[in-house]
Amino acid sequence: MPRSRLSSPARVAPAAALATAALLLAAAPAGAAPSCSRGGATIVAASAKTRVVSIPNRPKNAETRRDHILGCRVPTGRRFELFFSRSFGDDLIERDHFEIVGDRYIGFIRDFEGGASESQTAAVFDSFTRRKTHDSAPCDSVDQGDFSGVEDAAFLPRGGLAYECGQLRLADAKGDRQLEPPGTDVRNLGVSANARGFNARLYWLVVTGATETPKSLDLGVF
Repeated sequence: MPRSRLSSPARVAPAAALATAALLLAAAPAGAAPSCSRGGATIVAASAKTRVVSIPNRPKNAETRRDHILGCRVPTGRRFELFFSRSFGDDLIERDHFEIVGDRYIGFIRDFEGGASESQTAAVFDSFTRRKTHDSAPCDSVDQGDFSGVEDAAFLPRGGLAYECGQLRLADAKGDRQLEPPGTDVRNLGVSANARGFNARLYWLVVTGATETPKSLDLGVF
């Protein structure tokens, strides 16, 4: 019986392979976004769509540590600079605390300790616009002896910032303003989440001698 020429593997396989490859390329999704932790970065804070990463850099001059701190949006992998975290041996040690609010806003407190003195600053960045929304500048020059700057901060919805340094200040879309006058002993800043129809609220204590008076402020719809 003569051999059929319709099913020769040598003739059919190359054409089938090319057709399959073309279909796979056509159906392949766009390239995945680069990882926020690329290049040896360490994740120091994370939410579903926002990251804060640290990349060690070569120290300069008298520095003993120099870390590049970056914010990043997970869906795009796009990173942006927040600041450089640096230490100078025991002469100046920096410690940083991060908090991500609403899967978008990056709040941080930078603590600087050197000898018998200590200072702190606070700020908030918008990971969508990659810009700073607010900082604690009005408190940065307030000196209270061995401590200067902002004593406490709370990171609020929509990129707002509450902070205190012998007064309580609120920075949001309405500007930066006082909630308690200078000289007020304010402690225990906290913010509640907006849940089950209730607006977010800012909470704090005003201490006068042995009396602690709790206060709060409605922050509006989340």
